[in-house]
Amino acid sequence: MKSKLCNKKITPLSILIILFIFLNGNLLAQSERDPNIPAENYLKKNLKAVKATKIPKIDGNLNDEAWQNAAIAKDFVQNEPKPFATATRKTEIKLMYDNQALYIGAYMYDDPAEIKKELSQRDQIFGSNVDYMTFSLDCYNDDQNGVRFCVSASGVQADAKIGRFDQGNGNSSNSDFSWDAVWESAVAMQTDGWTVEMRIPYSALRFPKKKDQVWGLEFARAIKRLGEVDVWTPLDPKIDGAVIQWGDLTDLKDIEPPLRLALSPYLATSYAHVPTETDANGLTVFGNQKSISGGLDLKYGINEAFTLDATLIPNFGQVQSDNKVLNLSPFEVKYDERRPFFTEGVEMFNKGDIFYSRRVGGLPQGYYDVDGQLKSNEVITKNPSETQLYNATKVSGRTKSKLGIGVFNAVAAPMYATIKDTLSGKSRTIETSPLTNYNVSVFQQTLKNNSEVYFINANTLRNGSANDANVSAMGGRFRDKKNKYQLSMTGKMSNIYQPSIAKSEKGYAGDWSFGKVSGNWTWSFDQSLQTNKWNPNDLGYNGGNNYVNTHIGIQYQQFQPKKLFLQQQAWFNINHNLEYKPSRYMDYGVNAGFWGKFKNQSWVNGWIYSQPGWTYDFYEPRYAGREFHQGPTFNIGLNRGTDERKRLSAYFHASYHGAYFPVANKNSWYFVAGPNFRVNNKLSLNLEVDYQPVLNEIGYATSTDENDITFGKRNRQHVENILGVTYKFTPKMNLTFRARHYWQRVDYKEFYRLETDGSLTKRDWTENVNQNANIFNVDMVYSWQFAPGSFLNLIWKSSVDKFESGADVHINDPYTRNFQQTLRSPQSNNLTLKVIYYLDYVKMKSWVTKN
Repeated sequence: MKSKLCNKKITPLSILIILFIFLNGNLLAQSERDPNIPAENYLKKNLKAVKATKIPKIDGNLNDEAWQNAAIAKDFVQNEPKPFATATRKTEIKLMYDNQALYIGAYMYDDPAEIKKELSQRDQIFGSNVDYMTFSLDCYNDDQNGVRFCVSASGVQADAKIGRFDQGNGNSSNSDFSWDAVWESAVAMQTDGWTVEMRIPYSALRFPKKKDQVWGLEFARAIKRLGEVDVWTPLDPKIDGAVIQWGDLTDLKDIEPPLRLALSPYLATSYAHVPTETDANGLTVFGNQKSISGGLDLKYGINEAFTLDATLIPNFGQVQSDNKVLNLSPFEVKYDERRPFFTEGVEMFNKGDIFYSRRVGGLPQGYYDVDGQLKSNEVITKNPSETQLYNATKVSGRTKSKLGIGVFNAVAAPMYATIKDTLSGKSRTIETSPLTNYNVSVFQQTLKNNSEVYFINANTLRNGSANDANVSAMGGRFRDKKNKYQLSMTGKMSNIYQPSIAKSEKGYAGDWSFGKVSGNWTWSFDQSLQTNKWNPNDLGYNGGNNYVNTHIGIQYQQFQPKKLFLQQQAWFNINHNLEYKPSRYMDYGVNAGFWGKFKNQSWVNGWIYSQPGWTYDFYEPRYAGREFHQGPTFNIGLNRGTDERKRLSAYFHASYHGAYFPVANKNSWYFVAGPNFRVNNKLSLNLEVDYQPVLNEIGYATSTDENDITFGKRNRQHVENILGVTYKFTPKMNLTFRARHYWQRVDYKEFYRLETDGSLTKRDWTENVNQNANIFNVDMVYSWQFAPGSFLNLIWKSSVDKFESGADVHINDPYTRNFQQTLRSPQSNNLTLKVIYYLDYVKMKSWVTKN
């Protein structure tokens, strides 16, 4: 029976008010400092830079005379596992500079036999069993944005931008490892520890043009076997934001930002063996495709603050294949962006969450429409699934007044499918995507107290009668002087223009939140709204509109080691949703969870989520104005991770989802096991096995129009296996292999008509709408960095996408038979050799002058 509370559309407002008052009481008091820790361990530090009179040789040893007068950073304190406590091992780091670069010499004292030295790929140090040191700079000293350079004890480099990087859907990260700079480093083992030398050229940095510079500065060092991270200037984990807590690097005088000009031309040759058609006997006909291509990446420093990045006729063959799935939801699948040009230096373009870079060079708009345009005796011989880019350009930087400006532009070529008449042998083409221009412009003003305001606009212009689009967002984040409380808000507008009928459709969206962001106890109150016509999808992504969401959440975090846990978190959230137009109740849910890290470095995470009332789903019917009613649901789960320092470690997940429908009880289990085996410091293996049996699920099956919608009760079997093998020959040479098989089968048992009041009535249905999907991918990449910024990549990709429906689905075939049949199916194979050579203007000029 439906809840009377839900029918009256009463939100859990009283609970929100009680929690709000409760959280503003004494519970929010900060914890006192540990009396056993020296007072100086809590103090922010500064380091006076020393100008080099001699240049050290970058070989990892610190015995050069050049290091004798360098500034020294010492007296490190712990950040983990016990913040502010004195470090258990001594660390000393020297720093000096000249007119071309910064020089870092680090000495990490330790027992050489205990130092962890596993090799890893570039930028993947932090997930490996290896000791490392980091050097971080905030060159504009704005307490918000920085860069980090890291070297492991095995000599592997990593670099990242540090700050706040919006990832969409309310998520953010404090680091962006897609940013890659060109710099030098070397490591050496000593009798009492290990040492690192680094040379960071100014061409790798952006900084203001002025006589005296003050930069934010931080050093850190990780001792993996102890689970310890030590820092030079202390970082309070209760404070949101690390950059604001860094120390200062002073006395940098008379350094000039250099001309930043670098070219990375590439040459690629490919050979593909792909299925093209099926002959009269039902046998697959393969075709061989050979190609040679070239292009260019350019990075040009327009001035000391702004940089132009451009790519001409890009080739992204080395990028990992997408994890394709059988999509049963009413929303488009959102895939991760992995193409380097679209992941590096795009933090400003993610403001407002209106830019989804996979739209650029992605699946052509009319890719799936080709089948419906075939005439009798015609077959598709070519239908590209990726749009070729002519070029893409980014300009970004920050003025002296801390105004960040970014402009992104890309031009995509028109794409065509090729159709062949099997009787006459003649071919014709169908346009699947017109010539398209994509543009994103953003202005972001940094304010005091780690605050900001921004404006961003994204527009899409297409040739011919295809739709054009324009989407804008304006917002800000405001914090108090103590960096404890935050108010943020965003307003958005979308405008879709249809040239064929000269009509525009405008939509609106917005959100705001207020909360406490620092301290052991944090909380937030949030609301977001999207109108029924809000549509950013031409250059953005939107997983459903026409709603009003209200959320309140509280969280407790403990960073000091206790009897059982090194760190722990607990949280509680309430969500409430309304349909925007017409204003109707949708659902509400409560969520609670816990995460804890044990002293042996393993961890555990458990949660429970429930929608205790009836849910009114306005998306599953796939037609505006229709709704589907379902009963209470709940989800409970447990995650467990073992000590990653061990040769054999693993991740486990188990969860159960139950739903009570008017016609069936859904039972869904989800199990994941992810063992990782480190054979030695060079070879590692990892496996992920996902299994999800679903019984008595009710969902959309098919429809003829909005008045005839059929739902079905179905059972689903979902299995996904991923095998990864990585062999690291040297710090700059590695081989990666990844194989993924995904299987999902959907078996409908009963069918129902969706009534206008959202209920279901049983109906007879003879059409077979069962589905079976097998997707198999292999990605193998050999990568060798043969010179700074220069790479040779050999890439092999193999793929099978096998989707079956209706009578073609063999319901009784087990997973093993599906896997065997998939391996026997026609496969697309592609082999690519790609060479990228990095040319730096400053180095070229120096070489010419010298020779």
